[in-house]
Amino acid sequence: MRVEVIIYMYLATCVSMIIFNIVSIFVIREREKHIIRRTNTFADNIREHLGAPELTKKYKRYMLKKLKKVRKLMTFDDSLETVMQEKPEECRKYIEQMTPVFIYLSLEYAKKDDIKKAYFPYIIKKYKLFQHTGTSIVIDILMDMVTSKNFYCRENALEALYSIGDAKNVVEALERLDGSFQFYHPKVICDGMINFTGNKEELDRKLWKKFNNFTIKMQVTLLDYFRFSGGGHDDEMLEIIGNEKNNDELRYSAIRYFGRYPNEKARDYLYYFADKSTHQWEYAAISATSLGSYPGIETESLLKKLLGNSNWYVRYNAAESLERLGKDYVDLIDIFEGHDRYAREILQYRFDRKKIVERRKAIRDE
Repeated sequence: MRVEVIIYMYLATCVSMIIFNIVSIFVIREREKHIIRRTNTFADNIREHLGAPELTKKYKRYMLKKLKKVRKLMTFDDSLETVMQEKPEECRKYIEQMTPVFIYLSLEYAKKDDIKKAYFPYIIKKYKLFQHTGTSIVIDILMDMVTSKNFYCRENALEALYSIGDAKNVVEALERLDGSFQFYHPKVICDGMINFTGNKEELDRKLWKKFNNFTIKMQVTLLDYFRFSGGGHDDEMLEIIGNEKNNDELRYSAIRYFGRYPNEKARDYLYYFADKSTHQWEYAAISATSLGSYPGIETESLLKKLLGNSNWYVRYNAAESLERLGKDYVDLIDIFEGHDRYAREILQYRFDRKKIVERRKAIRDE
């Protein structure tokens, strides 16, 4: 093949790419303009009906027909979000009057494929469509979605149930999810339940009542939720931490709980787990962290002892807790001048790290 032909082919390819990019830019711009026009039209439509004593059946049928399509529902979402920033109270009343439309839409979206289906519970959660008034039809659909093979369906359905605020439904949904053996991330479940809009005390009571029915993974997730949701579960956690037959992961969670919510009844357990070499190193490491919330001579003495532990994590957590207890170089002079190299090194590491953090903060504040 002649060199000139190769050059012409190369030039033709370059020109084609340039033309394609130019056309793509114009198409994208036109599409964006169309989306903006469509959003503005929807927003104007919503504004016209704000403050109306009652939405007409004709309008509801019109909206039902429009919102059956995911593309239209997405536009409606953008429009409603804009209007809600302008007139939140009136928009809230508008949403309440649209409840029958959303009930029918839940039936429509339940028939769609997983990706489209997952979008509807997101809308329920975002606008709290059925808060404290969840209908049985919607609840049944969300319950089915909780065990879907699609991750987004499961996650959005749970988020929707949290927003509705019925404790009984949330517990049942968690039982279904746990029994389905579908994947879930514990942090996602924990963070979602913290945003539960109903009676949290009732939710906690129902979760404890069904606690033993869950798998170990879900039990650990629930204990993490109890730890981050505000405390108030000391008796149950003491029972878990004191029962040697319990799974280690459950006892680890209980130890972490008492690091966040100090309880004198738990102090002896933490001393025991931190000091006894018969337990796995995880017990000592987690207990060393939690002991940072229990000031006292015995605590300081034990933490200094843990600085010489053979496990790096135990030493690090002990040094961190001593720092949290306000101990400085003078308080730990016996360690720095002692013969335990591991203890000296981990303390020096913590002090050096603290200086670096303080220096960076000072630079940012300048």
